[in-house]
Amino acid sequence: MIPIRRERTNLSLILKILVLISSITIVYWQDFTILLNEALNSDLATHILAIPFLVAYICFRIRHRFRALASDILVNTNSPARRALTNIIGILLCAFAYFLRWTGSYSFIPLEYHIASLPIFISGLILLIFNFHVLRALFFPVVFLLFMIPPPVELAQQVGGYLSYYSSHGAYNLLKAVNLPVRLSDLDGNPIIFVKIPSGEEYPFVIDLACSGIYSLIGFLIFALFLAYLVRGPLIKKTAILLLGLPLIYLLNILRITILVIIGFASGPYAALNLFHIFGGWFLILIGTLIILLTSEKLLKVSLFGSEPIHCNDCEKYSINQYCSSCGKMHRFKYNFSRLSLLKIISILAISIILIFIQVPVYNLTNGSAEIFIKKYSGEVFTTNIFPKINGYELKFVYRDTSFEEISGQDAALMYMYAPRDPSKPLVWVGLEIGPAKANLHTWEVCLITYPQSLGREPSVIQLDSRDIKLLDNPPLTARYFAFIDKKNNFTETILYWYTKSVFRSEGEYVEKWSKISVIKLDDNPSDYLEAEEEIYPFAKSIAEYWQPVVTWSKFALVIAYHGVTLLLLTGSFIIASTGVYLYGLFSEKRHAKIMFNKINNIEDKTILEIIKNTENDVITEKYVSLKFVERLGKQIDEDNILAKLLEAEKNGLIERKIISLNDNPYITWKAKF
Repeated sequence: MIPIRRERTNLSLILKILVLISSITIVYWQDFTILLNEALNSDLATHILAIPFLVAYICFRIRHRFRALASDILVNTNSPARRALTNIIGILLCAFAYFLRWTGSYSFIPLEYHIASLPIFISGLILLIFNFHVLRALFFPVVFLLFMIPPPVELAQQVGGYLSYYSSHGAYNLLKAVNLPVRLSDLDGNPIIFVKIPSGEEYPFVIDLACSGIYSLIGFLIFALFLAYLVRGPLIKKTAILLLGLPLIYLLNILRITILVIIGFASGPYAALNLFHIFGGWFLILIGTLIILLTSEKLLKVSLFGSEPIHCNDCEKYSINQYCSSCGKMHRFKYNFSRLSLLKIISILAISIILIFIQVPVYNLTNGSAEIFIKKYSGEVFTTNIFPKINGYELKFVYRDTSFEEISGQDAALMYMYAPRDPSKPLVWVGLEIGPAKANLHTWEVCLITYPQSLGREPSVIQLDSRDIKLLDNPPLTARYFAFIDKKNNFTETILYWYTKSVFRSEGEYVEKWSKISVIKLDDNPSDYLEAEEEIYPFAKSIAEYWQPVVTWSKFALVIAYHGVTLLLLTGSFIIASTGVYLYGLFSEKRHAKIMFNKINNIEDKTILEIIKNTENDVITEKYVSLKFVERLGKQIDEDNILAKLLEAEKNGLIERKIISLNDNPYITWKAKF
């Protein structure tokens, strides 16, 4: 290889990158904290831990292309009007993302809205700080951040149910093929493989959601997309990698279940259980990734790291220039730091700091009345002070569901009751669930409808209604209203439930935990469920107010959240209109370039432009044009003269410079605009 001197990265580029990262961190730090907690405490969200590292690697992989696109070599390719439109679209995208965040905070699923706004916000910042070329290069890692949205529990239950069914049957058939004494049954809809050991005793292996492979499937889907993006090859081969990976991880999960049952037959269930934790989802993902890499390299003839860099004998001669005029490879990067750039950076930082003081919480944080022992020990007494006193009712603690706590991974599952002193008034139940992560507190719809369906069973309830209802105005708190008929007992149940982050007392210290509060009423007549909503709403509102929210919203934030949909539609319309103007400008430039080309009479100038127009090579350099010029006209022309003509044509809008990536290295090429 030819040693090439590298210019140290300009401080302006470092400053721009720091501003980009700082602004994202300031605006989304609450969301990142919640995501980290979910990833550490929920198997369904574990894959989120890998997303930042994968995105960081992608950015590292394309760092040379990023440096080239962020440099000032393409500054003349954009007209002042196009640069102004870029800034306008960037501002509108940031505003749209923030309106989406505020609107989401007003909903029942605020975290999902917040993370969905993250790629939009980052895209707007990239346009403001850099340009469209940089956004195009970073588009995949930016969109890849959407995988940080926790998967819907309803969808995971449904897919996991199908996977557990087919995984158990696949493993059962394999075990029968090797003459192992097994039989297939089910318990509460979960498939069970029973294996009979030589002593005659049967060991059950339950294929539940954790064994279904759904967690591995989600993680491997992310890694498969990651690999498909990184490998060098056409789009059809990248798609083949993705399509090959999904059934592969499923087959590996069947093989894992088969091996664990065989180990259980030979060494007992405890050895199989220990190996299940060792060879869990991440182990499957690792094995699947290695198989995909080997298969892709052998069958599809694609490579993850590519071939050797393109060799050029002239690179050393041009290493002091920005790029080599023979092969087009860029060597040095210069960055323009104008007064406008400084003004944008200062404005972005100032607005980000201001947003700290008007930041709205993702979920309401409560304290004061929310004091309860959450440690599990015998003889503990639960206070009724956790809920408010209501005239005409006596609040009683009813029971603690320890078995449900074990199944769901919750710290506490408590049931209280508001007993009326007047027999004519309704009896109201209040359920309190406390867990380390929101994923531990399943929605009622999942428990009663989605989960049975995922196991192939008919739900024991008939849904009557499900919608969101606002409980508090400031801070906004939205509850989910859910009504259903219990087919077995023939009664109607009406529920208002919501989520908060709350401060609880445990062993003399205070800790933040997730909580789900459910206000419940039972009726004999299904037609009374709408009246039941009106009866339990005051209880829910009183409880929400009693739990003393720590932070209230400013009037400014409330107005934006309340009019969020209108603001989103308005901002979205401006984004579409501005993008339309930008694209029309590109179309107009191409039309103008075609008219200008047809007016050229100079044979040398026209020949040079025709060479660029009709060449299909990836890289068109001054040397390449010079050689083709000799072939066409039979006379010599030096590269300096060629460069002067190219720059003049670029100034007149006939051609433009572009930066492409070959083996992760940036190359300059000339492209015709007509």
